[in-house]
Amino acid sequence: MALADNRLQRTLTLCALYVAQGVPWGFMLITLPAYLAHKYNVGDDEIGQLTAIILVPWSFKLLWAPIMDTFTIRSMGRRRPWIIGSELLMAVTLLGFWGLGDLSEKMQLLLFMYFLHNCFASLQDVCTDALAVDILPPHEQGQMNGLMWGSKLVGKGVGAWGLSIVLSHGGLEACVVVQITILLAIMLIPMLILECNGEKRFPWSKGSEAKVAAANVRNPAEVFKAFVRGFSLTTTIVYIVFTLVKLIGVGINEVVTKTLYIQQLNPKWTDVNYSTAAGLYAIAPIIIAAILGGLLGDRFGRRKVLLVGFGGYGLAAFIFAANPGMWNERWFAMSYLLSFETLNAVASVGFLSMAMRISWTSSAAIVFTTYMTLSNVSHVTGNWLAGPVRRMFLYPEYGESATLVSYELTFWFVGLLSIAPLLLLIVVSPEEVDRARDAERRSDD
Repeated sequence: MALADNRLQRTLTLCALYVAQGVPWGFMLITLPAYLAHKYNVGDDEIGQLTAIILVPWSFKLLWAPIMDTFTIRSMGRRRPWIIGSELLMAVTLLGFWGLGDLSEKMQLLLFMYFLHNCFASLQDVCTDALAVDILPPHEQGQMNGLMWGSKLVGKGVGAWGLSIVLSHGGLEACVVVQITILLAIMLIPMLILECNGEKRFPWSKGSEAKVAAANVRNPAEVFKAFVRGFSLTTTIVYIVFTLVKLIGVGINEVVTKTLYIQQLNPKWTDVNYSTAAGLYAIAPIIIAAILGGLLGDRFGRRKVLLVGFGGYGLAAFIFAANPGMWNERWFAMSYLLSFETLNAVASVGFLSMAMRISWTSSAAIVFTTYMTLSNVSHVTGNWLAGPVRRMFLYPEYGESATLVSYELTFWFVGLLSIAPLLLLIVVSPEEVDRARDAERRSDD
């Protein structure tokens, strides 16, 4: 059996590949920044740059997608060769973290290694998403998006909590060894499982190529025309705008919670406290949220899931901002952190599912990748703005409380940025995409 014919195999494969993305992601997004904030007192600007640089290479997905759609070793499948290569390079680039010593003096090198690793992580993500678009029937897309995103969050949890323990006891080199081992183990799955029956496992394997109509190389002009046509509808244009603004608030929150919790609260959180909360404690609720988000999206509509996710998170930010006197209560601060992780998981599943639903034409993989890329642009923007936004709300006339007031106003701002873009979803209509797809098919016939 192959992925195209076996639901269990494609479920396990796609989920494993998303775990492979999540482990380094959790380490770089949560564990290492929290460690720097705790041990070296690194501030909003540096933490914002570090988390933002993770996402910058994901903008290259717009370059990876057409290259991957145009060229392939078709005898091994349309996506498998790219997935295997990107997994291997993800593992190799982690070696750049070896022997860095005092990280506070190596911030520029650290930024470069973050950037390089995530170039190949973004390639792996494009390959995996394209594979999902290729092999998933429509009735599996919502649930599978929930499982895939949940798997990434499990990997993120392992990378955040598990590697924070490894970092505190074994140092950075031990974290590198653990991550490389996990990535190489997961790489074995696409090496052993075929996309379609009849394809070769390796270029030198015996056997014949799959009997498929797809050519090794598509006409780039045709690919580009189909790509442009994919964004010719009101629904797809508005969804691009929504994509560009939806994660700005999330990106700001991601940075300022680390510096608030680790440097300002009394008692202060350690980097392990923060990583354990965002990693270990968040695993169960985010898995449940991701899976339920996918199932509810299939049953009640993707728009409702987006409203629950982003709207719920915006409301949580408002509640947190309105109660600064309770921030030092560990249960209250923990509740907000877990609410953010859980509701962000719901929102992410809704976004992924809607983006896949409205990606159409023969360049659907590139269209879908465009949404993912612009989502990362939104996220990066939020990370970069975290420091400037908090400084914007820093009023010296408040004296000693000026810093905490700036955090309070920042969380109000984050809540507003999370809820306001939801108004755009009023004009997003999957049915418009269906009509356009049907009209295109009739014209082709």
